[in-house]
Amino acid sequence: MTILDRRLLIVGGKGGTGKSLVAAALAELSAFRNQRTLLISADGSPGAAGMFGVVPEHDAIEVRRNLSVIQIESQASLSEFVRLQLGPLGAVAGPVAKAFSFVATAAPGVAELLLVGKYAHEARSGDWDLVVVDAASSGHLLGELAAPEGVAAIAPVGRLARETGWMVALLSNPEVTAVINVTLAEEVPVSETIEFVAKLHESTPARLGAVVVNRTRPQLYARSLRAELDDVLANPPSRLSIGAAGVLDGIQIGLDRADVASAIDGRLQATLPDGVPILHVPEFGVVPELLKEVREALADEMSL
Repeated sequence: MTILDRRLLIVGGKGGTGKSLVAAALAELSAFRNQRTLLISADGSPGAAGMFGVVPEHDAIEVRRNLSVIQIESQASLSEFVRLQLGPLGAVAGPVAKAFSFVATAAPGVAELLLVGKYAHEARSGDWDLVVVDAASSGHLLGELAAPEGVAAIAPVGRLARETGWMVALLSNPEVTAVINVTLAEEVPVSETIEFVAKLHESTPARLGAVVVNRTRPQLYARSLRAELDDVLANPPSRLSIGAAGVLDGIQIGLDRADVASAIDGRLQATLPDGVPILHVPEFGVVPELLKEVREALADEMSL
């Protein structure tokens, strides 16, 4: 089972890690596998959904075969929720709808619940094989994913209890829902990822499906040459031209970076739950088709 075999992927991470790019690449990869795929941008900007040449809206727009995109925010989700809950009354009884909206907005956790409810509703609607969410940054995402259980605690019976019940069941099923965390091969982002995963499992029903380490630097030298290179660097020739010295410096930098990346991978492996894959996306720099490069890198990492 790959991460694309779920029905709901929620992609999170700190700003600047390439979260939106990874979400777009996963959605496109899913569509190329002939899965009916919905890509949701939910962080207040077009984000991943805006990478396909359209201005995403609250209603789905098909951008290519098997791939549609939408952008959502809490107020639009609230309006949709009011229509669903009040039925015809929501369309004609303006004061009733406004009062309902005021209470829903003011109640703690309900705004977050409405966003998560939109993800979950699309995932269970039957319209899509996979829903990919370009979610809010890590801190906000934890609040959103904790909302169904939080609201259920203050409203244990009635309509809200029924709504939160099925959401919690969907989010907590690891064969249906997975959270993907995007990070960088650097000490601080990795520490933040480890902290995020701990809080995710402590305070929300959702579970981690994978960590994507973005902008990794490929191993420049074959591992079989490592001992020989170390020996040359430790015992350089006594007389070197400026050019040769520069080459040795470059080799040392490359080896140091490889060591850092290896240590970071080892730290992640030691702290992540058993069986959670770590997917690596190289640093591509400025390339004409960055989304394609990231998509193909993820496909290689998942052996697709």
